[in-house]
Amino acid sequence: MKSVLRIIVFVPLGLIILFFAMANRGSVRIGVDPFAPNDASAPSFEAPMFLVVLASMALGVLAGGISSWLGHLPVRRAAKVARAEAKKTRLEIEKLRQQALAELPADDKGARR
Repeated sequence: MKSVLRIIVFVPLGLIILFFAMANRGSVRIGVDPFAPNDASAPSFEAPMFLVVLASMALGVLAGGISSWLGHLPVRRAAKVARAEAKKTRLEIEKLRQQALAELPADDKGARR
């Protein structure tokens, strides 16, 4: 079911990206100095339009992922502490259970287990 859903989503998405790239092959000049006027002396480079747009989208997705990951750090830390406390509690419960079974009279030990 998941593989069919992936095909239904990713094949059209891939085709859209392919058609976009084919339609926008022209070169554009990208200036890297925001304060320089639009002349030939400013640092810049040329790249195909589709590459600029897709790279911008990829950087946006990466920035959003990093932002989300950093935003969830406190939650992950709290979960780690909770897991450690739960493990400690389970060990303590098992220790107390063993102590309680050891304190039972000898004739009840076999019946209780």
